[in-house]
Amino acid sequence: MITVVGLGPGSRDALPERNLDALRSASRVILRTQVHPIVALLTAEGIAFESCDDLYESCGDFDELYDSIADRVLASGEGTVYAVPGHPSVGEDSVRILGQMTQIKVFAAPSFIDVVLAELGRSFSGSLQVWNAHQPDAHWPDARASQLVYQVDSQDAASEAKLRLLKFFPSDHPAHLVSRAGTDEAKVETVPLEELDHLRYDPLTSVYVEGLPLARPLGFYGLVDVVDRLLGPAGCPWDHEQTHESLKKHLLEEAYEVIEAIDSGAPDKLCEELGDLLLQSVMHAQMDAQEGLYETADVVAGITDKLVRRHPHVFGEVSVANSDEVLRNWDTIKQSEGKKPRSIVGGVPSSMPALLRATEVSERAVRVGFEWGTLEDIFSKLAEEEQELRQAIKSGNIEHTATELGEMLFTLVSIARWLKVDPEESLRRMVDRFTERFQYMETAAEKPLADLSLEEWDALWERSKAQPTI
Repeated sequence: MITVVGLGPGSRDALPERNLDALRSASRVILRTQVHPIVALLTAEGIAFESCDDLYESCGDFDELYDSIADRVLASGEGTVYAVPGHPSVGEDSVRILGQMTQIKVFAAPSFIDVVLAELGRSFSGSLQVWNAHQPDAHWPDARASQLVYQVDSQDAASEAKLRLLKFFPSDHPAHLVSRAGTDEAKVETVPLEELDHLRYDPLTSVYVEGLPLARPLGFYGLVDVVDRLLGPAGCPWDHEQTHESLKKHLLEEAYEVIEAIDSGAPDKLCEELGDLLLQSVMHAQMDAQEGLYETADVVAGITDKLVRRHPHVFGEVSVANSDEVLRNWDTIKQSEGKKPRSIVGGVPSSMPALLRATEVSERAVRVGFEWGTLEDIFSKLAEEEQELRQAIKSGNIEHTATELGEMLFTLVSIARWLKVDPEESLRRMVDRFTERFQYMETAAEKPLADLSLEEWDALWERSKAQPTI
């Protein structure tokens, strides 16, 4: 068993006597780092120690560092005391890893959380999120909760923390930089968040940012709060009148506006339209949340679980050769999720635009082997369908004609799929070109279009095709 001792925040008063006794009686003392105020006391007490500071230089990243520290401590054997700043169970990944490798006995001490809050004069009872400045991407701040960022030991770490916080908090929001909390050298500096990386730092520096009131929420759950208030008793009368049915048209409209923004190539426009589309999802979810059917968090958790489950090549041990194999695995996993075997072409919404639906059904069928031998085979089928369509037209049977036209269109979808061309996108661009050319003719014609001869129509159309923007 390895004994792990907390050294507290740095003052002698905050170091429990039993922790000091454990250090005195240890056969070997290993410090995570000797860059800590209590080290002077250990030296004065005549306690011999070694540190892991050399590993900070030799390891490539923090994951490797903490693994290496745990390996070193474990190899030291019985009677070793491993000492860490603060409380061993707070913000100490090396202790967590060590505990997974062997039995450990922990001697508690005040953590940086206790002393930072004390220095700030906070009597805390709300929500607090605590995270490492060196691992900002591993944390998603909730702007409603206060943030306590530890290990802000350099300008680079402060900059990374600042950039993460600015995604969720206003740039002028106060940030409290707390240095050497719990010691006689404690200092608190308050600056606008955007200036957080303009100060001085040391290994005992933390940053505290107060959570936002609901009147100024940011981040995903800030949006959820806003929508919840709009739908609530004191909210918006228009929002109160909405139902899932009434919002369907707005959902489609926003989806099409996202597509237009993508085509425009303007990132600012796409950012705005994605927000409008996200609002529609949150509106539907919060309407049901207020009925007690499920929570918006359940929606997020559901899609997160699904993505992890259906990507075993990313989150598991499965290997894939290419994207086609990814899609085949996806289909297999989807089919295994239901209680009954699902059709590979089932689940494609019938409400989708027909061309989109035809493309999706065709692609799914191909993924299980229902495919033409060559592109020429599909063109032969197209010629066959053309003849059948002509015969149907001659018969005068409208229903038969519609059926044959549908089969011909579906064959064209197969050609597009074979060529890896999106038929929906191809047709949409063609309609855009036709619209622009026709509008040119409306402007360029010297008399009403209805009065043009066939020859004049053809000449005007050729002129429209020659325009550089069409």
